Amino acid sequence: MAVRLGENFQREWDEEPFPGELWDAQKLLKENLASGRAMLTDLAGRGSTLAKMYLGHSLVKSGESSEVALGEIWLIRSAKDGSVEGRFQLFVHYKRQQQGDKAVAELEALADAGYAPAMYALGLTLYRGKLVNQDIPEAVKYLNMAKGAGHLPAMGLMAWIYRKEDFGLSGRIAAHWNCLAKIPSLAWYLFQYPNSDRLRGMRLP
Repeated sequence: MAVRLGENFQREWDEEPFPGELWDAQKLLKENLASGRAMLTDLAGRGSTLAKMYLGHSLVKSGESSEVALGEIWLIRSAKDGSVEGRFQLFVHYKRQQQGDKAVAELEALADAGYAPAMYALGLTLYRGKLVNQDIPEAVKYLNMAKGAGHLPAMGLMAWIYRKEDFGLSGRIAAHWNCLAKIPSLAWYLFQYPNSDRLRGMRLP
């Protein structure tokens, strides 16, 4: 059975103008890095937003400073072209570089666009307080947004926060409810659609 992509990622592939060539470029990237990147560069020049994202991702994860800088440029271009995946990978890049303000700005843009995994990631980032200063009320706000958009790990993180922080009896009740309410859907998605955007970013606090 073919692996199902996340809902947004599948949408971007469905809108890709050169899906066959992009698929070939992805395979070539694994066999010959330089040739794969050259093919992605050609596709990006011809208007493939996903090629810009894949090229940027390949470059930033190399660790070489010149390639990382170039990869960031390609990810920015994919984000400006409207790629949700490109902007999310830009957030991941800024997070890896410990550029907290830039990482949060990308998440805020994605959250404003309605992307639930970004709402969850923003809530988690604000709660943990490592990239930026901790802001529990803002974290809860974004986690509630993610929950409303159907993101299941957001419910679990909210339960954790309600138990750990000073939310009183109502908070403990809400924590138990969030834990119980997510179980049926979580089990279904874990077994039937693990790459769904409803699960993206799932992690323990």
